[in-house]
Amino acid sequence: MSEEVSKLVIASGDRIMSRATTGDTLDRWELSSPIPGMRIINTWQIFNRIWLALALTEDGHYNIFRSIDLQKYSLVHEHQSRIYGLFFVDDGHMLFCAEDGWWATTDTGVTWEEAIDDLCMEVRAPAISIIALGAGAWRLIAYGLDHKIYSRDYPIGMWSEVYDTNEIWTDKWYPAIAGCSVGILAGAGSYLLRSDSLGEGGSWSTIQTVDGVIRDVVVSNQSNLPVFLIVVTPTGGDEIDKVYLSYDMGDSLVADASRAGLVASVQAVTPTGTGELQTTFALVGKRTSDGTQSIRLIQEG
Repeated sequence: MSEEVSKLVIASGDRIMSRATTGDTLDRWELSSPIPGMRIINTWQIFNRIWLALALTEDGHYNIFRSIDLQKYSLVHEHQSRIYGLFFVDDGHMLFCAEDGWWATTDTGVTWEEAIDDLCMEVRAPAISIIALGAGAWRLIAYGLDHKIYSRDYPIGMWSEVYDTNEIWTDKWYPAIAGCSVGILAGAGSYLLRSDSLGEGGSWSTIQTVDGVIRDVVVSNQSNLPVFLIVVTPTGGDEIDKVYLSYDMGDSLVADASRAGLVASVQAVTPTGTGELQTTFALVGKRTSDGTQSIRLIQEG
């Protein structure tokens, strides 16, 4: 059996680009067949070598495509309302949140069914942190479009509001949230929030104030020693995004020395096929007028 290589996968136009993050082929990109749609929104690995891609079509539908080789993608789900994002739960198991509710797959994306039926409260969230509680049980901490943070156990449970960021911030805002069993970090404008009790109500507090607006919070190494990457968008006319790393649950922020301009997206790269622990983040720069796009890896350990 060949060793699986950790890969960086990004969307580019109507195709998916992928390359290894280690080894002798770092400069060699592989290009998938075209994926029908007006725009590929993002990609996710749902299981070993199985990937999903979300695309927006010209008629406003949101389509999910599936691939087992990062080359050919087949349509597995078409949704007429907006899909805000896909969220990894466990191997072969993902959720997505749409305008008309929550949907789930447990068979690596082949079929999708409605999930999370909570008549007491509707939560629509473009970002969510999912933490395993035990076999077949998880805690969902969702950052809603109403700028409120919600929590519930899944698959059995009900939503409850745990923090209203409108009480501390009413200006420009991004749904930045990520975490693990040790703790959860979230951005509310210039404020960095933390919960060390699985997102429960009363556990949220402000631990940092940054110069700008927190746009992304990403966690890697979801263990007892998580590393967080935080992207801050300046508000004073500086067009260079600031990137920070935190090794202590947000108590301190270490500025990344390489400032690469505007960041379009950031993601944690999960090494596979190896027993070594490595923290890797991928930063994708905004596309320039000539069509080029920078990609930078931040590797720790």
